[in-house]
Amino acid sequence: MDIADTPDWALRYGLAQSPLFERSEMDVSGEHNVLLDGGYGSFALSVSTEHLWSNFRTPADWSWSSNLPHHVTITGREVAVVRWDKGHVETFTLASVERQWEAFYQYLTTDLVKSNQRVIEHMLGIFRSMRSLLTTSGVDDDLSIEAFLALLSRAIGARGSSTIAGALQSEGDLVLRSLAPDRVDRLLGVLQAPNAAGLTAHPALAVRHAGSDIFQEAHFELVRAHGADLFGYSQPAESARVTRGGAHFTPAALARTVVEQTLAHLPNLKSRRVLTVLDPACGSGGFLHEALRTLRRVRYTGQIRLVGRDSSRPAVAMARFVLANALADWSPDGGFEVDVLQTNSLITPLPSADVILMNPPFISWLALTTEQREHMRSVLGSLATGRGDYSMAFVTRALEALSPKGVIGTLLPSSLLALSAASKWRESLLERAEVRFLAALGEYGLFPYAQVQVAVAVLARDTSPDDSRESVAVLVADNDHRATGNALRALRQATVNHDVLPEGVGWRLFQVPVRELRRRPTWRLVPPRAEAAIGRLFDAGDALPAGDLFDIRQGVRTGLNRAFLLSVGQRTALPPREQKWFRPAVTNKALTQGRVVPDRFVFYPYDENGLVIDTEAQLVDELPEYFKAHLAPNRSELLRRLSLRGRTDWWGLSWHRPWMLKAGPRVVSKFFGGAGGFATDLEATHVVVQGYAWLPRWEVPADIKEDEGEPFEDLLDTYAAIMNSSPFQRLLRVFSPYVAGGQFDLSPKFVGHVPLPNIPVLLSDERAGRAVSSLANLARSDDPTVRGTSEVADDLVMQLYGRQVFEHL
Repeated sequence: MDIADTPDWALRYGLAQSPLFERSEMDVSGEHNVLLDGGYGSFALSVSTEHLWSNFRTPADWSWSSNLPHHVTITGREVAVVRWDKGHVETFTLASVERQWEAFYQYLTTDLVKSNQRVIEHMLGIFRSMRSLLTTSGVDDDLSIEAFLALLSRAIGARGSSTIAGALQSEGDLVLRSLAPDRVDRLLGVLQAPNAAGLTAHPALAVRHAGSDIFQEAHFELVRAHGADLFGYSQPAESARVTRGGAHFTPAALARTVVEQTLAHLPNLKSRRVLTVLDPACGSGGFLHEALRTLRRVRYTGQIRLVGRDSSRPAVAMARFVLANALADWSPDGGFEVDVLQTNSLITPLPSADVILMNPPFISWLALTTEQREHMRSVLGSLATGRGDYSMAFVTRALEALSPKGVIGTLLPSSLLALSAASKWRESLLERAEVRFLAALGEYGLFPYAQVQVAVAVLARDTSPDDSRESVAVLVADNDHRATGNALRALRQATVNHDVLPEGVGWRLFQVPVRELRRRPTWRLVPPRAEAAIGRLFDAGDALPAGDLFDIRQGVRTGLNRAFLLSVGQRTALPPREQKWFRPAVTNKALTQGRVVPDRFVFYPYDENGLVIDTEAQLVDELPEYFKAHLAPNRSELLRRLSLRGRTDWWGLSWHRPWMLKAGPRVVSKFFGGAGGFATDLEATHVVVQGYAWLPRWEVPADIKEDEGEPFEDLLDTYAAIMNSSPFQRLLRVFSPYVAGGQFDLSPKFVGHVPLPNIPVLLSDERAGRAVSSLANLARSDDPTVRGTSEVADDLVMQLYGRQVFEHL
């Protein structure tokens, strides 16, 4: 392998290669590329016989303009590294780099830029100045983006013969021509003059390699006021808010990975005469741009049809500009067609496409407007159950537009992999397409305006039997940008080499059988080692499914809470003889920090034989004030309850749950919750209204019944402490879906499968016995920060499970 060969560097490091500039742009010999990482390790690489670094500013300008930290030059014997903010060059022998490949790359990724004078800020300064210039000239601020793009076009100069550039710049050029020529020239001068650090921008490099970041920031600048600019203009530019709700332009590194994975699953790519690539929520064109770059790398020669749709006019203008410049760099022998329009993809029919790439708007149900909810229901139909996410509708609409044998690559909120409200939607995806790739990338860190937990899905339609897969490639990365970057590099290497790399620090790449996705209620992405560790736990008898240890029962259903649930004050206002008919209720609000602190009381006229108050006359006699204030005003609505069919007791609860009257301590939990959402009810005095009761199926071993204290209560307190611990929350993530707000669905059908330590058996071990005793004491603590959620408790819980279980979660 020739180390000076750029493709070898790209392959060795798992980087994507793309030209730094076209030969017509720079009068310099050699081969010049950018090697693009999955997040933070990209750099520019020149292979040349010249010592390019002898004029430090040349490689520094190139890398700074491309928003890359380093430029690396390889000559016959030397490797020189320029970091644009350092002011000096680091040189290595070629032989030393060859001996220490990984050490050299680690050096590049840890040698971080210390300056905040990035090219992004430089270009945004120009954009702000343009906005102020338009405002003082009486031009509508909504035209700021078009004017900015026209200015960039002038700076870059005429490139290619594409009609796109001329068509999309016409409006921006009209704006520029309406401004004072000297002021426009001054802006161009600032754009291309050295900055305070002496770095000179190459606008073509900035658009080509940093355009995604520049245009995302410009989009947000458009909806924010700004202060005085370079010319001293201080009036704030005004603009109506232009936004796609929860949408954020896609980071280039992430778009690149999605494109590569999607095209890898498209059959017969190179032999296709025509290829239609669609992005139904195209933003500034990041996916379409990366599709062009990837198709160039694989040497596609057919015709490309690039189709983009977006509801934001500035975004459409940016996408057209980006594509015009990208197509001036390269287009296939078969030619191209560009179709980018401003429209709502949930309303307007989409054209058929072979490849669909997108980052749809991430908007939770609660944040949707009435109009957006209607759009979502219209697209999803019967799949719109519960409180889903707006992005679900875009994926469904994309599937409808996908041509036979086509492939979709999309970003998603990670919550959709397990959200209860998305269960039917996930089933529909499996029915209509074959899942080829899934990834959960945690908080990716490249979306500057949102803490987004990102998932990736690649779906193939109408696959042939020969092309069908029995397993799905899955990538899971921690909430760390370095782990994610390394994971995406390893994924690129595995795709090229057809290898499966099991795991690295903070990430894992593995296979999940398709039948498992169909069987599971969620698409929780569990690495095989974690699955095996949980299996060993069960096999050894040290843990049992929660449903084997507890009979998990749903609480009462009142049928009308406002009639049957009284606040503390409302109950106190009743005569004492009426207060006895109410019991403290376990509600979502009452169960907090591992304790039940009742804020409501529920009307509960039942005993072991059923309803105690048989007639309405008896009801009025026993509870005249309650009847008058709460039941009578709601009588008609109470009578309409479906649960009253065949019943005359309209004052009774819809489902009173006879087991609620059984004596004996229990654990109680919320419907939806996590740490702090479990508590003990040792006296069985509470009625669970919003949540579940966990009734023990086990008995205390005979050999410890003789001990002092209350061993049964101790064990229940221990279980409550375990359920409130961080290790248990990690197990919940495997088995239970998220619901709105990031909580877990604690329904028995999910939590019944979660492993719990088999404490009655483990008590025979002295060390386990001490851990149980300590956890019970922590659960009874008056300090809410200690009750089962402290580091001490977490350590004890991991002792009971075995630490090896959590090494792979």
